[in-house]
Amino acid sequence: MIILRVYKGIADHFPMRFTEWVMMMPTFGMAAALHASPDMFAVSSSFGSLARWADEGTWGLIVLFCGVVRLAALTVNGTFKGFRFSPHLRFGASLVGIFFWSQWTLGFALSWASLGGAPSGIVAYGTFCAMELANLTRSGSDIGKDIRGV
Repeated sequence: MIILRVYKGIADHFPMRFTEWVMMMPTFGMAAALHASPDMFAVSSSFGSLARWADEGTWGLIVLFCGVVRLAALTVNGTFKGFRFSPHLRFGASLVGIFFWSQWTLGFALSWASLGGAPSGIVAYGTFCAMELANLTRSGSDIGKDIRGV
């Protein structure tokens, strides 16, 4: 019964939350990549700044946390009709996501500027930041609609 309820809640809101679901893929993917390749940062100078801040295992745990927060927020979203804080959870998940991806992008930007790393990561991960900003805006709008009773 609960599995069907969760499935219906996800399926009913999936088209409106598509970008939020999409952003889970690179999040869980990066966690898996960091776990599978514990020497990832040694491969390229583009990871130099990120490596100075934390090792692959720590970054892997951080990005896994981001993915779990997002998955929990999207699972709760629409599943429990009386729970009015679903947009707040999504907003929080987007904040967590934008915080991670902005730090990751900053790490690549600093490495490009100081260590000669490749600037391609800035473009790719900067795009993830833009997606998270869109998710943040959309969930913030949903909070506003809830407050106004729309």
